[in-house]
Amino acid sequence: MPRITPSALLLPAVAALALSGGCTTSVSGAASADGAAVEQGAVAWVDQICGSLLPYVEAAGSPPQPTEAPDAATLVRDITNYLSESEQSAGAAVTGMTAAGPAPVAGGDEIVRRLRSTLETMQASLRDARSRIERVDINNRQELQREVPAAIESVERLANTPSPMADLQRNPELAQAGREAAGCQQIARVVGR
Repeated sequence: MPRITPSALLLPAVAALALSGGCTTSVSGAASADGAAVEQGAVAWVDQICGSLLPYVEAAGSPPQPTEAPDAATLVRDITNYLSESEQSAGAAVTGMTAAGPAPVAGGDEIVRRLRSTLETMQASLRDARSRIERVDINNRQELQREVPAAIESVERLANTPSPMADLQRNPELAQAGREAAGCQQIARVVGR
């Protein structure tokens, strides 16, 4: 059976958002550790973006462990549940980011647009992988050995796409807001586990 690793399925963009320079603590609107003043609105907006992403990060970062499944039926069920939960939380993240409204910082809307696009693509890939695994005949060992790894591989390939959040690090105000936002700090803790 395939080995599913959290790092392979965790959207690299989310880690970039949460870890774009490390977490520091400062008062919003005051001088921060790197000397840049961060507007309260930028921190609140980035916090809402991270808050939308957190359930996806938690779901995608907690894959089933194939070695712990007592039988093929349990493994297929666990993988199907994992893919379904990740798919649903990716969709919820897209909805949450849309609800955050326009970015208060130049360039933020484009970053979020690319992140939403990546999540939508990931959601479709998760849906396809789940559908493929749901059709597997658990009594057919050859089909199991062929279809389960193929479905997982399609998701892993997507997880290795370039991060749409690379621009965040180039935008000092958004990068600093990400370090100060509580939701982004939660993501950093989840990613660091």
